[in-house]
Amino acid sequence: MTLYARLGGERVVGRIVDDLSRRLLDDPRLGPWFAELDHDLMLAHRTAYITVLLEGPEEYEGDSMRQAHQPLGLSDLDMDAFMRILQEVLDDQQVDRADAAAVMHSIGRLRPAIVSPSVPGAARRPATDPRDPS
Repeated sequence: MTLYARLGGERVVGRIVDDLSRRLLDDPRLGPWFAELDHDLMLAHRTAYITVLLEGPEEYEGDSMRQAHQPLGLSDLDMDAFMRILQEVLDDQQVDRADAAAVMHSIGRLRPAIVSPSVPGAARRPATDPRDPS
């Protein structure tokens, strides 16, 4: 069974992504990155990408994580803030601990594609040491 199915499929993943998106907008560090974006489009885009990461049925046709994030100059601190918010969402949504850890790993392995190597501190590797920056 896929992680997507274990989490509860479209209904639960949609609820997680919706909660995550609201919290990202409200976060003082990350909110400004999203303030000028079309929120409905961003929600659909984020849902599709996360669904694919969790081995769900969605087709993702957007930019790669590297193409979308490298021009932004995001730091490890930005990624850490995102991961903290994601963990809070998973905890609040009462996602099983093992499944939550798997979600965190799936998203966390994207750090090299999201964090800009030109930003101080960006060379630090996360504890999971992802080598697949897809």
